[in-house]
Amino acid sequence: MATKTFRGGTHPPHDKPAAGKPIETVKPPAKAIIPLSQHIGAPCEPLVKVGDQVKMGQKIGDVDAFISAPVHASVSGTVVEIAPYAHP
Repeated sequence: MATKTFRGGTHPPHDKPAAGKPIETVKPPAKAIIPLSQHIGAPCEPLVKVGDQVKMGQKIGDVDAFISAPVHASVSGTVVEIAPYAHP
């Protein structure tokens, strides 16, 4: 039986519209909602409380379950609420 191959491979166009453009700094949002449930695993317990100041990259949620991952702040700011939200 003959095997099917892609002789020569595929060659998509090298469309790079951002090449040569300057890098822009984006302002952080006025409000950020960071879910502590990131996947099908166990949701994290918050390590911060309302009123705490957090820095970008700081661990804000942790869990010791089998399928789990810690959550880190994507922006710096003040925690104003910890509440359940619908998460897709």
